[in-house]
Amino acid sequence: MSFSADWLALRAPYDTAARASALERRLADWLSARSGPEPLSVVDLGAGSGNNMAHLAQHLPAGQSWTLVDADGALLEEAARRHPGVSVRQADLAGDLAALIPEGTGLVTASALIDLVSEAWLARLAAWVQEIRCALLVVLTYDGRILWEPELAGDGEIRDLMNRHQRGDKGFGPALGPEAPVTLSRLLPGVETAMSDWQIAAGEPAMRAALVAGWAGAAAEIAPDRAAAIEAWRDRASSEPRALAVGHADQLWLPD
Repeated sequence: MSFSADWLALRAPYDTAARASALERRLADWLSARSGPEPLSVVDLGAGSGNNMAHLAQHLPAGQSWTLVDADGALLEEAARRHPGVSVRQADLAGDLAALIPEGTGLVTASALIDLVSEAWLARLAAWVQEIRCALLVVLTYDGRILWEPELAGDGEIRDLMNRHQRGDKGFGPALGPEAPVTLSRLLPGVETAMSDWQIAAGEPAMRAALVAGWAGAAAEIAPDRAAAIEAWRDRASSEPRALAVGHADQLWLPD
């Protein structure tokens, strides 16, 4: 599954504002206490155009070596253009994780990824980071909450249909969707979780319209018999100046 560069650029400031800074500080302190002469080796899974690295690198100790991994070559080209010198690797994330995350990696990170993967894939990731004793920081995982202010007729139905759509196969098998954060907590004992919700103000129509369009499209795929009602909801929700929050979670696991 791939996303457009325009969408990634639109969401970037909301991602930055939402991140759980306390987990980032905890990770930075843990890495500082274990720093050595070699640069910290970081693998960013589903890296896209490099927004996760651009944010996180400035909050970690100096001396980092990043490898950005994604299936979308065009996004990786954009990442390489924006961040000269970074290593990029085009690869199918559904494949061999041990090949993508070599032993000696100090940190694996991913943004807006694990709600798209299957439980089997996430179990493989959890087992591998435990085996190689590598820190894991996954951020901005959608958790199923969409909170409108105020909530109006139709909002709940669209949310439920969209959450059903989230559980479809996104290239990794049946996706975890909103169950991803709790599943990672079960698979990786000791993981710390913090909320990282998007906050979209009533006066920010571009982000609201993009979200509404995506949710309406997903809902229509699940319930084509409700197409007229979904389209009516889309027209109304795109134009109404309502604030909303979209639930996400950041999660950190550190080896003993």
